[in-house]
Amino acid sequence: QTALAGSPQRPRIALRPAWNFDAALGERKLCTLLQTSSLHAFGADALPAAQSAAAALLAYAEHTQGRALAHVSSLRVERANTLIDLPEATRRNLELTQTLRGESQPTLLSLLDTCASGMGSRMLRRWLLAPERDRATAKTRLAQIAALRDGGQRELADVLRNVADVERIAARISLRQARPRELAALRETLSNAEQQIKQTVGQRSDIASNFTPIASEMALDPACATLLAASIAPEPAAILRDGGVIANGFDAELDELRGIATNCDAYLLDLESHERERTGIANLRVQYNKVHGFFIEVTQGQLDKVPADYRRRQTLKNAERFLTPELQAFEAKALSAQERSLAREKLLYEQVLEQLQPFVAALMRMANALGTLDALQALAERSLSLNWCAPQFVAHPCIDIRQGRHPVVQARLNEQATSFMPNDCALSAKHRLQIITGPNMGGKSTYMRQVALIVLLASIGSFVPAQSCTLGPIDAIHTRIGASDDLANAQSTFMVEMSEGAQILRNATAQSLVLMDEIGRGTSTFDGLALASAIATHLHDKNRSFTLFATHYFELTELPAKHAGAVNMHVSATEKGNDVVFLHTIEPGPASKSYGVAVAKLAGMPQSVVSQARNSLNALEAAQQAGKAQVDLFAAPPEVAASAESAAEAALKAIDPDALSPREALEALYRLKAIAP
Repeated sequence: QTALAGSPQRPRIALRPAWNFDAALGERKLCTLLQTSSLHAFGADALPAAQSAAAALLAYAEHTQGRALAHVSSLRVERANTLIDLPEATRRNLELTQTLRGESQPTLLSLLDTCASGMGSRMLRRWLLAPERDRATAKTRLAQIAALRDGGQRELADVLRNVADVERIAARISLRQARPRELAALRETLSNAEQQIKQTVGQRSDIASNFTPIASEMALDPACATLLAASIAPEPAAILRDGGVIANGFDAELDELRGIATNCDAYLLDLESHERERTGIANLRVQYNKVHGFFIEVTQGQLDKVPADYRRRQTLKNAERFLTPELQAFEAKALSAQERSLAREKLLYEQVLEQLQPFVAALMRMANALGTLDALQALAERSLSLNWCAPQFVAHPCIDIRQGRHPVVQARLNEQATSFMPNDCALSAKHRLQIITGPNMGGKSTYMRQVALIVLLASIGSFVPAQSCTLGPIDAIHTRIGASDDLANAQSTFMVEMSEGAQILRNATAQSLVLMDEIGRGTSTFDGLALASAIATHLHDKNRSFTLFATHYFELTELPAKHAGAVNMHVSATEKGNDVVFLHTIEPGPASKSYGVAVAKLAGMPQSVVSQARNSLNALEAAQQAGKAQVDLFAAPPEVAASAESAAEAALKAIDPDALSPREALEALYRLKAIAP
């Protein structure tokens, strides 16, 4: 069964019976896979919800694959206090693996992924979505990347391009579903690439010292490579039923069947020569036809020389046809040689897959090592090509970024030969919250996102797009950015906004990074302002998170006056006449204005709309200064009225009353009425 079938926005969902989610069943299945009596050693014995989910996943996999997943030989429990929390809203808003439109690029992953293999790409994706709070792994990766930057990165990438996808091949071997060419590719990896990688990593002492744990994971019993070299043909067929998969010399019976099928004529000539010599019958012939099969033909004048082991098969007018035990045995083999050859190959191939089962766990460890190497060389290449720096980790709370850049936006601008304006960010125990004001299109969202991306990249052990970066402990990255609804779950845009905001306020801690962009805009001005001020105050006083709070409510710029941990920042812009020029720099202090009307003009709004909006804005600002309560927002601006009057006058002057018929005069009157002010 499926639910939500055909929906372009939601995946197909396979409905499983309730008993598939039994926690006890999950525990038994995991113990069987891991070959243990309990899950205590993995720290998973007291996790009934996880065991329930594992039961359903394993049951579904066994149902679709037709067997247990033998390659699943390890278990890791990811606990909330070990990983940096990246809620779904954060992954979506930061466009880590998908754009907001659901596309695979341009995203952070698409920018980072210059991996040479699928194993590296998958590893990099896992790192990006599951950064660790503990800095030990990140520091190790930074040291490894630094070693590759100094030499060896290109050589390693070249070798990895010729490496098979060991991870997927090992999984398919465990399921007895590996294809012949996959085994051939694995054979080449084990015989060539493995040694080349070890040479590349071990050629310099500084690289070798950083990669010792990875190199140890690549150790594999030579018997695996020996088996593949002996059993699989140098260039096997794509599918088993085509034959030519098992190597010559691996099995004597298969070699014989192939010899019969391919060298039948040569065999018959050899037999004919042998029988002529044995019997002394010079004109003896060994032949074949579709009706009678194989036979030895002797003319009537030579019948007295026929040996006793010849058995008559057919009598002709001038000759006799005979069959010998040897020829009869050959006939039985030859007539079914190809069919039996394919059946023998299938049996031998299944035996090879069975003999490879003990090596699956080691192959998975090797795949993990290869994926790690590939991800590291990709990060090293990116850091060199994009001029990134190594972050520094400290124990005290801070996010100190100098000349930071949004990696994806900068890459796009570089394609357009446009420079990116870098910005600093200084958050500390003393100043934890920034109130960011300024115009739309000015760069507030880009600045906020780049801070989060730099923090994330540093946390996975990558170099970062900045001149320098010093980072204290981080336990989560929370974002509330953009407007979206969830109509399928009966949630309006404002409800989604408030739900995500509530999730942040309930979960953010003093070690969390929070991005709040235009919170409260989905309702009336007073409601939105009241909520935004309350949320900012709560983040400052209660959560004490590192917070970037972008807003168009200028009233919030008064927050730092009463809250010592808050500071005002703004994105700079300048006006030239009625136009605005964005400088894309973050500077201290509140913005002077929002430039919303100027942005509307840049977006292509009709000039009449822009003029009326500017007129209304001037009236509102004047009324506020004068203390007036109401303003007529729908009065046409003077220039619009003037243009309408000019048009009416021009139309009136163009009329010649003496030349109009009564009907034409009536139509002219209607036109004047339509354009009159």
